[in-house]
Amino acid sequence: MVVQTLTKKPTLRRINRKSVSPGLSVGPVKCLLLVLLPGIMALSACGGGTSNSTPLPPPTLSGNWQFTMGEQLSPDQSKPSFTGGLQGGFLLQTNGAITGQAVYSIMTEPPSGSGGNPTECNSGIDQITGTITGQTVSLSAGSTGAQMFTLTGTLSLDASTMAGSYTSTDGAGCGIVAAQNWSAVLVPPITGPVQGTFQSSGGAAGLNEQDFLVTGALNQAANTGASSAAVTGNLSFLSTITDLSDYPCFSVASVTGQISGNSVFLQLIGTDGSNIGQIGQNGPLVGPGPQVVTLESTSNGYVLQSSGETGYAVYAAACGGGDLANPADQGNICLAVNGTTGCSQPITLTPSALNFPAQAIDSPATFQTITMTNSYGSMLGGLTVTLTNTGQANFTETDTCGAGGVSSLGQPFVLSSKQACVITVAFSPLQVPPPEDCAGVVPPAPCLAATLIVTSPNNDAIFTLPITGQVSSSAAAVGEFDFGTERLLEASVPQAPRFTKQKGDLARSIANSSARTLQDEEHHAENN
Repeated sequence: MVVQTLTKKPTLRRINRKSVSPGLSVGPVKCLLLVLLPGIMALSACGGGTSNSTPLPPPTLSGNWQFTMGEQLSPDQSKPSFTGGLQGGFLLQTNGAITGQAVYSIMTEPPSGSGGNPTECNSGIDQITGTITGQTVSLSAGSTGAQMFTLTGTLSLDASTMAGSYTSTDGAGCGIVAAQNWSAVLVPPITGPVQGTFQSSGGAAGLNEQDFLVTGALNQAANTGASSAAVTGNLSFLSTITDLSDYPCFSVASVTGQISGNSVFLQLIGTDGSNIGQIGQNGPLVGPGPQVVTLESTSNGYVLQSSGETGYAVYAAACGGGDLANPADQGNICLAVNGTTGCSQPITLTPSALNFPAQAIDSPATFQTITMTNSYGSMLGGLTVTLTNTGQANFTETDTCGAGGVSSLGQPFVLSSKQACVITVAFSPLQVPPPEDCAGVVPPAPCLAATLIVTSPNNDAIFTLPITGQVSSSAAAVGEFDFGTERLLEASVPQAPRFTKQKGDLARSIANSSARTLQDEEHHAENN
């Protein structure tokens, strides 16, 4: 799932401005008396012209800021070069005085040509003090024994960005900096509804390459001038259509964590109060587990997304347990904040997976449906739907996606913006399931597998939906039954098919059912 990010141009924070009313002017020989409320208020103007205006409120730095420090090359050749510096934190402004805190991390670069990796030289939380005069900003950041940063710069007119140059002292042998560039972007509060997906990249639960729709809400605590602010909320995987959970590990979870700059960490908490996973990193990236998850500005609004392939880790017992280093499931995350389009994909498939309950081999087909919707803002053409079985044709598919609502039969079709069609999948097991299939089915059971594949050439995208069907452990072919007296009496009653319309491959299950009924009737006639 690719999300275009625009980190250089965040949504502007508007400043309320009062309109300026034109002044009243009166000629030199006339005097105008305007009575607004008789006996209470009178306005008179005589003589030359006048004008009134309300001054604009002063700009403010109060808020959550994400800092970017320019390349840091130590002028002292005995010291190594380093990267990093101030990262994220909150500022408070009282009149022209600035206070706050920010996280910092300094990574020392290895000698040129050594092939080594950067190592952390110093990190922690810096206290920030400073002033603002007009649009001119001066900040000092540091703590005892740490790198000290002195920043000067200019705040933008809309108070959404600031930039300038900085210097630093050598507080822990990491090197010094003279006159390098810095910039900072104001990060909006992560408060409001969220909607998006968890996209599994693998784990013991066997959910690889599956997308799971998630909704919920987040709330950011008030700005206290600390390096981070608390974030709480809830997430839900319940389908609005079936009221069932698409995600097999849990259906709902509460979250608690923090935001610092644009970096977000959320602990996933189950209904019993236990920790069942996490989103993002709690502090600097250390060891295995989720990578950094950030709040970013995109062309479709703000989104909470992972910067690497792993943005979340789940170790809920329902999907196999594990721990942060070896989770039952992990993958990419994308949640739109205060919007519905930030993480929307051009094609949505609801539900995101099908699992048929257990039934015997050669039993009549059972059916489940999938709604496919064009979530794009324009028409999508050349779409195709195919279904691939693992083994025999245990699953078949028909749909209403073709022209006029007929089955597409594997041929390309078109969906207008927001148009939907229904895909019907039939399950009639024809074989004993191989032991290696369906390892991720919860609860574990012998089952057969298939994959529904939707291709969208307009977006150069392929969407897959896993399908599983469980097979009864006592399953046996119909031809192996011993037809006793009880069986004959049951078979002599005509059996109606589960549906009457024969479309595409679904006609096979009806034909099988009709053939068995005819065979039973002939057997009954011979015994009479």
